[in-house]
Amino acid sequence: MLCLLAAGLALGVPARSQDGPPVEGPRPDSLAVLADTAQTPRPGRALRRALLVPGWGQVTNGQTVKAPFAAGAVVGTVVYAVVRQRQYGRYRKAALFAGCRQSPDRDVCADVSGAEDAWLGLGSPSFAAVSPVRDKIRGQRDVAVLLVGVAYALQALDAYVAAELLDFDVSEDLSLRVAPAPTGLALTARVGL
Repeated sequence: MLCLLAAGLALGVPARSQDGPPVEGPRPDSLAVLADTAQTPRPGRALRRALLVPGWGQVTNGQTVKAPFAAGAVVGTVVYAVVRQRQYGRYRKAALFAGCRQSPDRDVCADVSGAEDAWLGLGSPSFAAVSPVRDKIRGQRDVAVLLVGVAYALQALDAYVAAELLDFDVSEDLSLRVAPAPTGLALTARVGL
């Protein structure tokens, strides 16, 4: 019983006496500080979480609608890169086997195990036919890997910037207008405070 009472006082829960109204216990200042900091945006926390798991930074900022899009962008580019890598591996093996069929005295032809299956799977193309396709897919794979990095960085940057701007108050009276003036066009801004 005493342990529960002590825990209640430490957490700021009012204690109950046996026969009277609740007795207010002192609330430690450290808990009040923790309660206040939980409400303030923390850009560093949002950035770290977004770097750990794509979309978690957006959830931290309370932007749950944005989170699936951020995670989906990263996952989608990763899937695209993996698919292109697998295609490149298949076409690379087929090009290796087709090249070895044309000139079998090359040193590379000693290790073509498994390449014949890839070559046959693509319809037994010649080296001249499969080589440009292999190079094109390699380029697409490289771009896909770059896109993974860009999507990952952008979702983390979005989480950081959104956390910085969470407490930014935009008034309802904010407007920007371009109007004709005697000297040309005038740009007027109205900010209601």
